[in-house]
Amino acid sequence: RRRPLVSPHPDIPIASWIAHSSRGTPSIERRPGHARRDASSPRMFRLALLFVCAAMLTMPPRLLARAALATPPPPHARTTTAAARARTRTLLRSASRSSSSSSSSSRIGDGMEDPDGPRPNDRPYTDDFRSDDDDASQTSPITYRPIAVASSPFRERHGAPRQPRTEGTRGRAPGSFRLLPSNVGGIESARAMLEDLGGFSHVVVLGHLHLNTGWKARVTPPRLRYLNDGTADGRKASRRGLLATRAPHRPNPVGMSVLRLHSVDIDALTIHVNGTDFLDGTPILDVKPYVPKFDAFPSARAGWLDDLDAMERRGDLPEVTHDGGASATEEERHRKSYRISAVGRGAATDVRTDTGHVLRTDVPKKMGGTDSAPQPVEHLLSALAGCCQATAVFVGRSTTPQRLLVDRIEFDLEASRDERGATGRPIEVEPDVPARLTRVWGTARVYFKEGRKKRRNEGDGHRGDGAVAVSAEEVRLLGERTEARCPVANMMAASGCAMDVVWVDGRATDANDSQGKS
Repeated sequence: RRRPLVSPHPDIPIASWIAHSSRGTPSIERRPGHARRDASSPRMFRLALLFVCAAMLTMPPRLLARAALATPPPPHARTTTAAARARTRTLLRSASRSSSSSSSSSRIGDGMEDPDGPRPNDRPYTDDFRSDDDDASQTSPITYRPIAVASSPFRERHGAPRQPRTEGTRGRAPGSFRLLPSNVGGIESARAMLEDLGGFSHVVVLGHLHLNTGWKARVTPPRLRYLNDGTADGRKASRRGLLATRAPHRPNPVGMSVLRLHSVDIDALTIHVNGTDFLDGTPILDVKPYVPKFDAFPSARAGWLDDLDAMERRGDLPEVTHDGGASATEEERHRKSYRISAVGRGAATDVRTDTGHVLRTDVPKKMGGTDSAPQPVEHLLSALAGCCQATAVFVGRSTTPQRLLVDRIEFDLEASRDERGATGRPIEVEPDVPARLTRVWGTARVYFKEGRKKRRNEGDGHRGDGAVAVSAEEVRLLGERTEARCPVANMMAASGCAMDVVWVDGRATDANDSQGKS
C-alpha cells in the first residue's frame, strides 16, 4: 500500500506545502523584478490538485468520512480569506526556517501548552519579536483585553496613594475588582476563575493605567524632588532612569500592586481588597496570588533607594514621608529601638541586652558547637512565643465591644528549614534555596480570665467553671490580629515563612481531650 501524503507542518494544508516546495524559494511572497508565481497559476494548481486527489485515494474510508462530517468552527473562530492566507505564508516561512535549522522542533511543552497548537519552536510570532531589526519588531503589536474593572474611592490621579503601605489611613482604602464575563468566556467561566482565590492573604494585580499619557527616559521620583534646585547639577542629581523607578508614566502604562485580599464574592464576580491604589474605572489585566515562598526576597537590594534611606537615617538629607499629615517628628516619637552587645567564641555567643539581661546561643556538636545553650532558631521561636503572648494581651484588652482578658497562652511550636540555604556551595554563589525558616506550625492554647467589659445576653456569659465563654471565632480573630501586630511574626512572614499556628480556646480543648480519654 502506498503511504498517504501528509504535510510536514500540522497547520499547513498539503496543497499549500506542495506549491511552496515546488518553487524552491524560502518565501511565497513576490520578489522585486520577478514574475508572480504562486498556487493560483494554472500549472501549479493542476499539480496541487493531482497530489490532493492522490492523497484522498490513499486515505482510509474512516478518516475520509470524518473529514467530510467535521463540525465547522464557531463564528468567533472563523477568519477572513486574506487573514488565512497571511497566516499560511507566516507558517510557511517559519517552517522553512525550522527545517533548515539544526535545532529540533519536536520539543514538547511543560504541560500547560496547547496540545493542538504549534510546537514551541514552530511558533511564528517568536521570530517577529526575536528580530534584530527594530522596525520589524515594532510591526508586531500585542493586544490584551481587560478581565476586570476596578472600583476605588480615588477618582483622579491627584491624591491617590503612591505606596499604600507607607501612607497611613489613605493607604488602607478599600477597593474591589469586578470580572467582565464578556472578556473571560461568560459568567460560569468567570466564577470558575475565582475559585480557591479566597485562601490567599494577598494578590498581585496588574492594571492598565488608562489616564497616563507620555513618558520620559529619566524622571524625578517624589523623594528626590527637593534635590532639584533649578541648576543643571540639581536636575541631574534628582533624576533616575525610568526603569529604575516606579513612575506610572511608562512606554507601556502597566501598573502592579500587591494588595491585601479581604474577600472573594464568587456570585457577584467581585474581588474585595484593602489598600488599593488603583483609580476608579482602571482596566485590570490580570490577578495572581501572592506566594511568599516564591515572591519574597528579604535580602534583595533596592539600589539608589537604599542609599537614600541611609542618608536620611544619618541626617544628611531631610526625611520625606508620603502619609498626608504625618511628619518625621511624629514617626520618631513612636519609634522603638533595641540594642544588644554580643561576643562569639567558636559556635557559641554570649549576648547582653541593653536592659541588662544575658542570653547565650550555641549549636549541636554535629554542627561544630558544644550544645551548651539553645540554638539561634530556638531563640527565634522563643521570641515568637513571647512576642505573641505580650501582643495578645494588648489585643484582647483592646477588642470591642467585648474585650478578652488573656490569662496565659500555651504554645506548642515547631519549625523547619532547608539547610541547603546555609550550607550550599560554592560560597561565592548565592544559594538557590533561601536561608530562612520555611514553615512554623503548631497550636496556641489561650486561657482567659474571668470577667468582661460587656457580658453576653445568654445567661451571665460564664461557664460552670467560672471561666468566660469565648467562641471559636473570637479566638481565631484574636490569633489573626495578634500575628498581624507581632513584629517577630511579621518578620517571619515577610521572609516567606508559612505561619500555620492554630489558635484555640484552651479550656474547651482540655474538656474535649478529657472526654476523648474517658
